[in-house]
Amino acid sequence: MPPVNKAGQTQPERREDVRAGFAILKEGDLEGAREIFTALLEEDANLASAHVGLGRVFLTENNPEDALEHFHRALLLQPDMVQAHFLSGEAWEKLGDVDQAVASYDAALKIDPSMGVSASRKAKLLMRSNRSEDAAAALVEAARRNPQDVGLHLSLASALGQAGKSDEAEREYRRAVELAPQSWFAHFGLGASLLRSKKHAEATKALTAASTLAPENPKLLRALAAALAAQKEHAKAADAYENVLRLEPSDVRAVIGAAMSRSAIGQHAEALEILRRVGRMGNRIPPVQKALGDIYFAMHRFGDAVSTYRAMILNSQQMSSSNPELVELANGGADEPDDVFAASLKEALEARTTDRNAELRGNPEMRRERLQVRRGQR
Repeated sequence: MPPVNKAGQTQPERREDVRAGFAILKEGDLEGAREIFTALLEEDANLASAHVGLGRVFLTENNPEDALEHFHRALLLQPDMVQAHFLSGEAWEKLGDVDQAVASYDAALKIDPSMGVSASRKAKLLMRSNRSEDAAAALVEAARRNPQDVGLHLSLASALGQAGKSDEAEREYRRAVELAPQSWFAHFGLGASLLRSKKHAEATKALTAASTLAPENPKLLRALAAALAAQKEHAKAADAYENVLRLEPSDVRAVIGAAMSRSAIGQHAEALEILRRVGRMGNRIPPVQKALGDIYFAMHRFGDAVSTYRAMILNSQQMSSSNPELVELANGGADEPDDVFAASLKEALEARTTDRNAELRGNPEMRRERLQVRRGQR
């Protein structure tokens, strides 16, 4: 057996074999890489880099338990091996153990504080765990050491936005745009941040720049459409929403946006036709019913508006349980003209939506919980 040093490394010829294994692994040849690393370990069980290589094979095969065993053995041989700590973090992530994953990324950062990818992965986990302040703190330190790393600035901007620090998030997005003017995601992040802050003209500019770089991205086009609609550029907004629907025909938010934009420029029949695309089940979705009611109201079809608003309220268990006054209102109105009653229902629904949005804007924790509920329902 060739001589082994205290760090778990062997003679230079063994290092060349290890490099060959990693090169084959990078090309996607898992079996070839497995053969090389297994043969190396049969010859020398104390070769830390070969344990890391075989661990990466297992990790790529979505076998984090066996991967961790080899990363652990590598770290026993070479405790300051950054790659083994980092890959251990990935393995713990796959196993769903956030605390162990964060600890592994912290260990990697302790050895190499400039390792931005460890900070980014750690921050992503912390944000998923609703620890956006901790995520931002980790990324601030990483960005100080890697001021030209666009990914770090984007991750930091996201963490700051999640923490409700919109001005600081906007600053980081602008820095990312400055560093990478050809990054559609940087422009998109800036535009979305500006849109949330109701800086609609600036948001439109940023999102337009993003759309020239990624013209087929539906999420981006939907944000651009929303910014245009907020500026009352309804014809342009309708076109943008319909571009989204060309890419994602089942996007209900784009359906509603396109319909409301068409209605805003007086194309009510076209708006109703767009909403009919959601089908029978889609018509029971409260936002779709609200849009239908608003279009009927704009057409002065007040009886249809009343029926639609009433159905929206009575069919939504969540709305009925949290807003009993709306149920009481929906069940009344028998002695009022349709136009007056429709206006009352419309005003009450819009007030509820405004209050709810204000509550969410002022409570980042509630926004995150709502997002997690939506993710869990998918």
